[in-house]
Amino acid sequence: MRNKILGIIVCLMILTSILTAAKNTNEKEVNNLTQQINMLLIDEDDAPIWNEGDKWSYKLDSISIDFSKDDLYFYLEASTDSLNVKVVEVTEDSYVLKIYAPIDGFFEFVTVLKDVGPINLTGEFKDALQSTIIGGTITFNKTDLALKQANIIINGRILLKFIEIPYYPFNLTPPLPIPLKAKIDIKLGNYIPIIDFPINTSKLWGVPATNFTLAGTVESIWLDIISSINNIIRYPGVIDFLAGRIPFDPTMLKEFSDILFNLTPEFDIEYFLIEYIGGNVFDIPEVPPVLSCFGRDNITVPAGTYNSYNISVMGGLGNIYYSPEVGTIIKIIGNFEDILPFVSNVNAELKPYSASYNNKGFC
Repeated sequence: MRNKILGIIVCLMILTSILTAAKNTNEKEVNNLTQQINMLLIDEDDAPIWNEGDKWSYKLDSISIDFSKDDLYFYLEASTDSLNVKVVEVTEDSYVLKIYAPIDGFFEFVTVLKDVGPINLTGEFKDALQSTIIGGTITFNKTDLALKQANIIINGRILLKFIEIPYYPFNLTPPLPIPLKAKIDIKLGNYIPIIDFPINTSKLWGVPATNFTLAGTVESIWLDIISSINNIIRYPGVIDFLAGRIPFDPTMLKEFSDILFNLTPEFDIEYFLIEYIGGNVFDIPEVPPVLSCFGRDNITVPAGTYNSYNISVMGGLGNIYYSPEVGTIIKIIGNFEDILPFVSNVNAELKPYSASYNNKGFC
C-alpha cells in the first residue's frame, strides 16, 4: 500500500512537471508571437519633422521622364553630380524646398498644333559646354510629405535642333545654341504621397488618382529677335511683298505671323497648351497597391550607412530606401511608371548632408 501511494505521488509529480513545461513552452510561444506582432504594429515611424535650413544633397546618375498624351510627346533624360535640396520655408501645412543642380541631358518634343501642323525638335544641354542650371522650389504636404506642387526654373544654354516645324519646308538640321530661361509651374489636384506614413514593415499601398496643371514661361534673346522681325513683317503690305519673292503663300505667311505674334517674345506655356494642344490639365490615373514595405536594410550610400525602410515597387521593379535617422529618402533606383506614369527611370543616392537630425553632416 505504501509503495502504491509513493508511486501515485511520483506519477503526479511527473505529470505536473510535464504540464508545467508545456505551459511554459506555450507561454514562450505566445510571448514570442506577441512580440513579433507588436514589432509589426508598433515599430513604425511617422512623417519626419523638417526645419528651415535642413538640407540634403544627391548624386543623380539618371532620371528619365517619358510623357505622352494624344498629340503631345515629351522625353527628358538628365543627370547631375550634385542635386542640392534645402528647406527654405515651413508653414502650417507645408514644407517648401529649394532645389539647385547643374545638369547634363537631352530632350525630345513632338506635337501637332491644331489647324497648323507638326512640331518636332530635340535639345541637348551639357554642364561641360556651358552651365545649365535647374532650380526652383518643390512643395510637400506637412503631414505625409505628399507632393503638392513644383515651380521649376531652367537657366542656361541648349543646343536646339528643329526637325520639323509648320510652314517651313527647308532643312533645319544644324543645331542652334539657344540661351534661355524657362519657368515651369506644376500644380497637383490631389497630392501624391509616395510613402504611406506612418511607415512600418507590413504595409501595402497605392496612390490616388489626380491631375496636374502645367503653366509657365520661356524667355530667350532668340524669341526677342523673332518677335522683332515678326513685328516688321506685320507692317501693312510687307507679307504680300515677301510672298512675291519667296515660295510662300501670303495666307500661310499671315497665319504663321499670327502664331509668332501670340507666342513671342515671352512664350506662355499655359496659353500654348490651351490654344494649340487642347488644354493644360493632364490626368494621372489611380495607382493600385503596388508599393510595399516588408523589411528594413542597412543601406550604404556616399553619405554613410543607414538602417532604412525598403519600399518596393511592383515586387522589385524599383526600390525606395527611407531612413528615419536622416528623415528623408537616401536612395531611389528603378522604374516608377506605375506610381508616376511619366517617370520611367530614377537612380539617385544621398551624398554627405547637413540636417537638424544630427550635426555630423557636411554638405
